[in-house]
Amino acid sequence: MDANELVTVYTVSNPVEAEIIKNALLDEGIRCFVGGENQTAESGLTGIAVSIEVPASEAERAREFIRAHDRRHRLEQEAE
Repeated sequence: MDANELVTVYTVSNPVEAEIIKNALLDEGIRCFVGGENQTAESGLTGIAVSIEVPASEAERAREFIRAHDRRHRLEQEAE
């Protein structure tokens, strides 16, 4: 696999959530792109996956960053 080939590291059904994740990854210096966000704008369509894609060379770093944020978010919700 080419190090610059895009791979999906995370999927969501909410394009706003995808943009938040994208911006957090960009802040960490991880190049990323959102795929499928235009499909979710179609009237009446629900449950369509929006993907977060990064170059293969950044995939593991991006996945770990997302996992860490997911864990932290769950812990914060449980504490409330």
